[in-house]
Amino acid sequence: MKNTLYLYQKEVLPHPVLEGHQDWIDLYYKAWELAFTNIEYIDLPGWKDILTCMPGVGIIWQWDSCMMTFITNYSNGTLSAFWNLDNLYRLRRPKDGFMAMAYNIEKEEEQYPGRINPPLMAWAEWEHYLITGDSSRFEQVLPALEGIYDFIEKNRRRESCGLYWFEDSGSSGMDNSPRAGYLCEALNGSDVCHIDLACQQALSAKHLAKICDVLGLEAKAAFYAQEQERICALINRYHWSERSRWYFDFFQRSNPDQKVKFINSKTAAAFWTLMCGAAQGERREAVKNHMFDENEFFTKVPFATLSKDDPNYDCTGGYWLGGVWPPTTFAGVRGLCTTGYRELAREAAVKMLTAMCAVDKDPAYGSIWECYAPEAYRPATAEAGELVRSEFVGWGGLPPITMLIENIIGLEFDAQHNTVNFHLHAREKCGLENMLFNGGKISVVCTHYEPFKGRTVIETKAQKPFTLVVKTKYLWDDVVVEVPAGKQVFYI
Repeated sequence: MKNTLYLYQKEVLPHPVLEGHQDWIDLYYKAWELAFTNIEYIDLPGWKDILTCMPGVGIIWQWDSCMMTFITNYSNGTLSAFWNLDNLYRLRRPKDGFMAMAYNIEKEEEQYPGRINPPLMAWAEWEHYLITGDSSRFEQVLPALEGIYDFIEKNRRRESCGLYWFEDSGSSGMDNSPRAGYLCEALNGSDVCHIDLACQQALSAKHLAKICDVLGLEAKAAFYAQEQERICALINRYHWSERSRWYFDFFQRSNPDQKVKFINSKTAAAFWTLMCGAAQGERREAVKNHMFDENEFFTKVPFATLSKDDPNYDCTGGYWLGGVWPPTTFAGVRGLCTTGYRELAREAAVKMLTAMCAVDKDPAYGSIWECYAPEAYRPATAEAGELVRSEFVGWGGLPPITMLIENIIGLEFDAQHNTVNFHLHAREKCGLENMLFNGGKISVVCTHYEPFKGRTVIETKAQKPFTLVVKTKYLWDDVVVEVPAGKQVFYI
């Protein structure tokens, strides 16, 4: 019998500082409070307790679990979605690496046999390391990460073009998105090659290379770096439409030299091209332009998951027919940051969090929801018109926790190099206090912003020394400060 009880303790968490935006701060703490009510205590042999979006259903989901790790990385060790991942690693098939999209907890059986989910675990493990500085998981989980990667390579690639397929739209996580048969009876993806799975496989290769490098596995690191390049080249050869300037799903052809047949729906699945490194140069710019087009994805609440000019688009959401989903908005925002559009990413994060606060304050709704309507401050509808699920933290915590810290306040953590980057875009007092980073507590707060050299004030507290890199618009060069232990004041 387990006796562990995980309790919400506000004082133990990191404390965001953002003057003039108490509503954002309030939603940050509400998200944490909801997370602690959504823990599934599992009294079964071999199981760890899990954080879940839907307590009581008896299912553990792969894509939800990966996305929740980006939230619990900021829990100061009080809550961890890596319990979920450890359970999933145990349940995968060692003989071929297969990991199902979901498992029945009591039976330890695949909930939807034969179906996979977005393979995001290598990315999740790497991000955890960048905040904690703890690489001890890498050696333990590498066989599982490589097994998942190998299974997809051997079992989810089209022979003609070498690109990848989900069994149906539901396996991609975008359940009723107009991308493939749902449900596809043969579970072979209806001859579609899915842009997001290709990108996610490239993203896995990118982070497997990083993990292997930390472990000193030079040959493997080089192999996975080459794999990322190989997959990105295939993405640009087949998934890109020069006419539309966008990355589409497509129907495979028997001859790899034949022109592919695109599926003419622009969806959030293509946001992953920024994350994985496929969209470069003019194509990167084109993806960004589509994302910020108000007649396509940049709706009142960003980002719509189906472009507004699609005949299937539903202004109330209709689940994935336009609904705004925290995981895809997070992926889009992170991709924008990765490719140099940090200020635009912040703009999108501000719009998203503003909308979530408005919905939470509305007496008719008053919660954090599974997804949101693209054109009004309200929860999204499911396909049949009913409202989606409330108290969804889970991944509903991505905007009020992760995006608040990373994109709105502007902090980026790199424990590998013991460095904190502070992208100083806010013009008011802002920062983060009581953050557990690389084995010690730190606080970094801009207490006064003035766009002249030497007049902006940064105050720090640290249990251990670290390097602080401050990036501002009014200075050509970044300001690099070696922060000692204790309290310090710096003029930037």
